Amino acid sequence: MSQGSKPTIRDVAKAADVSLTTVSYVLSGRHGGTTRISQPTQDRVLAAVKELGYVPNQAARGMRRGKTDVVAVAIGNLDWPWDRALATAAARILPEHGYQPVILLGDDWRKFMMSGGADGVIIGYFPEAKTDDETVTELARRGVAQVVISGTMKPAGFDVLAPESDEGLAECMEFLTNSHRRIACIRRADPAGRPKSRFAAYAAGLEKAGIPLDESLVRTSQHHPATAYQSALELLQLPDRPTAIFCTDDMEALQAIRAAYRLGLQVPEDIQIVGVGNSTEGQEYDPALTTVGPDPIFEQVVRMLLDRLAGTTPAEGIRVASPWKVHRRGTTQR
Repeated sequence: MSQGSKPTIRDVAKAADVSLTTVSYVLSGRHGGTTRISQPTQDRVLAAVKELGYVPNQAARGMRRGKTDVVAVAIGNLDWPWDRALATAAARILPEHGYQPVILLGDDWRKFMMSGGADGVIIGYFPEAKTDDETVTELARRGVAQVVISGTMKPAGFDVLAPESDEGLAECMEFLTNSHRRIACIRRADPAGRPKSRFAAYAAGLEKAGIPLDESLVRTSQHHPATAYQSALELLQLPDRPTAIFCTDDMEALQAIRAAYRLGLQVPEDIQIVGVGNSTEGQEYDPALTTVGPDPIFEQVVRMLLDRLAGTTPAEGIRVASPWKVHRRGTTQR
């Protein structure tokens, strides 16, 4: 290496007494396959990199090894607090590990990932009842790192973080029905017949408490903030308005709080409001939102994908359970 010049991969190979191919493989971060590099050799290469101060050219490196150093995060809508929190966690953590996050909405991730747009993907956007997916299966066959947030899918060359919502939703409805008889619901567009839907948990909770389901107290938001807000205004202006609102998403619950304040109502003194999701935004709202959901999982999901990218999780995939519970905060009276 000439005086004042930047060290090259050839300098690293010479200092470690290995081939260029060996240096490239060690620095690629790849694991498995037919190539085996002994730990002492890897250590020698990494020591030479540190001693020389070698910094790989990321663009050229990505082209050579078929990697992009990009991670996709597939979510439904940035208006939804849960999705926004996942995107925020990814944007904060991934660059610390050399990856550039790309946020994709709806089904845009499918074409992007199938064209090789990223080294890995966090899939947080799936219908609740889906048990398999052709795109996920094909990406797993190609060896693409994936973490799927799903209560119904099983690991098969990818990892699954599985929300376990049933007990938490039942606990929430028991908490509400102990103090209220007129409990409204602002729901997403879940089909009424889906047995695992959040609306089904609302209906089951009313039935268990001996409270008839009153369709006049049910609104559908179509997962749009403006529609959720208008729905809450309608419910809160009924002649015999509800004393509590169960919202099937934190976004809807935050819009219901806005609507209550618009009408001069106090939360929780005049109306109690519960969401679902345990989003960061709900935790930081004033008053803090009572909600059903897991303990914060967003960092955990990102780190699960980093582990799979690093090859430290089993090839067949793992399933990590995420039990839900009621987080009682300022929008209900304890």
